Amino acid sequence: MHLILVIMVIIFSLLKGDWRKWETYYPTMLYVALATFLYEFISHSHFHLWELEENDYLNVMNVHFLHNLIINPLISFVYLSNYPNKMVNQITYTLKWILTFLLLEWLGEYFGLLTYHNGWHFGWSFLFVIIMFPMIRLHHVHKLYALLLSVFFVVFFLVFFDYV
Repeated sequence: MHLILVIMVIIFSLLKGDWRKWETYYPTMLYVALATFLYEFISHSHFHLWELEENDYLNVMNVHFLHNLIINPLISFVYLSNYPNKMVNQITYTLKWILTFLLLEWLGEYFGLLTYHNGWHFGWSFLFVIIMFPMIRLHHVHKLYALLLSVFFVVFFLVFFDYV
């Protein structure tokens, strides 16, 4: 299933991404990849809140590489490539992405591609995703503000889930 998702995301990005301006979105794609790798690094030494499950074809490391290096950056790329100009459209656009992402996460959990641990549940994912998409946009337009705000959110989650 992870491989099917990767193929679908790549096709989606080829059809919907603004590849002529990919370099404009590249710093934010790196921000997203770095954030997911940072989660993996921190949680590896302590405990995971959610885990992408391996399957017959991919071990857990390969699953994380696919998500962290291909799926998450390309999703960010497509999200930013089609971001509307008008505020009302921006809100509906972001809500559509949030709902789609949450639906995919629910399906991933339902089919066993994703598991929750140590107090994390779908409600926390909902909070995380409603923070994530605005942060992707904020990083694209105001990198420093996004980085500072990211530190705040990281500290919040670390403290709340007893990492520190």
